Amino acid sequence: MLNQKIKDSIKVLIYLLILTLINIYIPFLSILVLIVWPIPIVVITMKYDLNTTAGVIAISALINGLLFSPIMGLLAVIGYGLVGFVIGSCLKEEIKPLNALIFTVLSVLFSHILLLFISKYLLGINFQSIINEINTIIGQTSNMANMEEMLNSQLQLLQRIFPALIGISAIITGSLNYYVSTWYINKAGFNKPTYKEIKYWALPRWIIAIGIVVSLILKRYMFFVNLNMVLLFLTLIQGYAVTIYYIDKKTKNSIIKVIFTAVVIFIPLLPPALVLLGLVDFWFDLRRINNYDRKNERS
Repeated sequence: MLNQKIKDSIKVLIYLLILTLINIYIPFLSILVLIVWPIPIVVITMKYDLNTTAGVIAISALINGLLFSPIMGLLAVIGYGLVGFVIGSCLKEEIKPLNALIFTVLSVLFSHILLLFISKYLLGINFQSIINEINTIIGQTSNMANMEEMLNSQLQLLQRIFPALIGISAIITGSLNYYVSTWYINKAGFNKPTYKEIKYWALPRWIIAIGIVVSLILKRYMFFVNLNMVLLFLTLIQGYAVTIYYIDKKTKNSIIKVIFTAVVIFIPLLPPALVLLGLVDFWFDLRRINNYDRKNERS
C-alpha cells in the first residue's frame, strides 16, 4: 500500500503534467496555466518536507524534459517549481503577507531572468537570429517589404525596453500567483493570512515620485528609461486600486470589475488616466485611508 505522501506526490505530478499539456496544446489557455501552475507545488510544500518537494520538482522536470523539451524541463525547476516553493515556504513559515507577496514577485523575476540566461547561453537559443529571420521572411514577401523597416525599429525598441517588460511581467504574474495560490490554500482548509486586496494597496509615494523625477531627468540612459516604465506601471496600479475601490463601494458584482480590467488592457487612453489618478492619490488619499489603516494593512 502506498502511504499518503507518495499518493499526494503522484497527484501533484499528474496535475502538473495536465497543466503542461494544456499549456502546449491549448495555447489560448497559457495565461491561465501560468497563474495556477505553482499551486500543486505550493500544496506539497505546505504539507511535507523539503526533500519531498525537491523530489516532486525533479521528477516533474524529468518528465517534461523527456516528453516535451529541455525548456519545459527547466520550467519545472526554475519556473513553477521555484515560485511554488517560495509561496509554499512563505505560507508555511507564516512570513508576513506583504513580505510573502514581495518574495513571490522577486522569485518570478529571478525565474524570468534565469530562464532567459539559460536559453541564450546554455541552450543556444539566439533571440537576435530569430528577429533577423523574421525580417528576412518579411523582406522576401513583396507585399510586406515596406513594413520591414518599421518592424525592425519596433523590434529594436522592444529589445531596449525588455528589462522593463520583464519587471512588469514579474509584478503582474507574481501577484496573481500569490493571490490565486493563497485563495486555493485557504479553500483547502489551511487558513493562512493573505495580503490586503488590491483596492487597499498604498504604494510608497516618495520612493516612486522621486524615482519618476530622476528617471525623467536621466532619460537619455536606457536604464532610467526602463526604470521610468516600471515606476509608471506601479503608479498605474495605484490608480487602478483607487478605481476598483470605488467600483466596489457601488457594487459587489465581480463581473463589473472584470469588464473594467479588460477595458484598461484594451483601450489605450485609459492607462494614462489611471497613472494620473495614481499620482493624485499618492498625495491626496482619495480613498481616505489614514496612516493607521495603512500600517495595519501592511502588517
